[in-house]
This record gives sequence, structure tokens and C-alpha cells, in this order.
Amino acid sequence: MRYIALAFVSLFLFIVVTAVTVRHDERLDPVLYEYVTANFRDDTSARNGVAAVLLNYRMYDTLLEALILLTAIIGMLQFLPGYHGDDGIDDTGDRDGGGNE
Repeated sequence: MRYIALAFVSLFLFIVVTAVTVRHDERLDPVLYEYVTANFRDDTSARNGVAAVLLNYRMYDTLLEALILLTAIIGMLQFLPGYHGDDGIDDTGDRDGGGNE
């Protein structure tokens, strides 16, 4: 029953979002497009506009995505139950509780 309700809610949300996006026909001025095509050579010293966008304008986006990924990994390691960063090996290289018996 729960899966059927979830399917109906998902279908309803899909229909609402589709209806809103189809009916919303607002045209914006291509300000960013005009700026990039006019100034990519001066801003990036690249000869190709696609290379300028991918390698230079997206650099900050990529660095911030890597920072967010690193923060998520640190958060997961910090809050996972049972993780303490201890691998069970003492300073001598033996397992805890082991010995030469």
C-alpha cells in the first residue's frame, strides 16, 4: 500500500512540475552568452570558446564540488556508528590482545 501511495505522489509531482515548466514560457536576455562569446579571449587567453568555458570558467565550480565532497566524506567518517579510526594494530605491529604464543 505504501508503494502505491508513493507511486501516485511521484506521478502527481511529475505532472505538476511538467505542467508548470511547459506553461512557463519566459524568455531571458542572453547576457551571459554574449559576455562569454565576446570576452573569452581577453579573460582566459584561450583560442577556443569551448575550451575557455570548460577549463577556465568552470574551475571554481570544480574546486567547490571537490571541497563539498571532502566535507561529506569527513562528516560520514565522523558520524558513522562504530568508527573510531582504530584499526586494532598497536605500535609494535601486533594485533591487540595478540602475542607470541
